[in-house]
Amino acid sequence: MTFAPELPSRLSLTDNFALFAPEAEVSLEAAVEMISGAIQYCRASRIDGLLIDARKLHGFPPPSVTDRYWFIRRWAEESAGQVVLSFIQRPEMIDPEQIGITIAANAGLIANVFENKDDARAWLTENISK
Repeated sequence: MTFAPELPSRLSLTDNFALFAPEAEVSLEAAVEMISGAIQYCRASRIDGLLIDARKLHGFPPPSVTDRYWFIRRWAEESAGQVVLSFIQRPEMIDPEQIGITIAANAGLIANVFENKDDARAWLTENISK
């Protein structure tokens, strides 16, 4: 018998998706782990969408292209095509060429990144209803 993982701290459920809003000073690796745990929870709980508000995760510089490749590929594996991800991030953390979105698409992950909650929520709602 398979059990869903424990509900991660700072994760809340809405009618049609989950919201993960961690607040911590951590390394990039720790931030990736936190988000991976939220993705795992959603997948195991059959929650189709995850809105990740990462604006209050700090303690590391903007990720390099190599870093982005590493964690986005990991999240694609974690989601297994079952969880759509929408991120809210501080502007300085978003790659201006949105290389992460390309990496995600190439890995089979439906994801996008925004600077504000309204746009992130609207995009997620539209993409989990497809």
